[in-house]
Amino acid sequence: MAVCVPIKDLKDTAAFAEKVESSNEPVVVTKHGREAFVSMSMETYEGMRRQAALAELYRIVDRGIGDVEQGRVCDARDVSRTLRERYGL
Repeated sequence: MAVCVPIKDLKDTAAFAEKVESSNEPVVVTKHGREAFVSMSMETYEGMRRQAALAELYRIVDRGIGDVEQGRVCDARDVSRTLRERYGL
């Protein structure tokens, strides 16, 4: 379950920092009963970044598999030869 704290709790920065560091998920800070911003530990942040990177990798791999299945492929030797001829390599 998400951890929510009112913005007034930020006055005690040490307690707020402890709450963020001890939480396994982002801490939502509310202002006038509405979400204002989110704070999270570096461990949580890095975990989210890793998940996003993996999701992007899976998306790229899925696109490549789709290209192979649809026959949208080229022989690497043909591509290398074409590039050498085109750019004088």
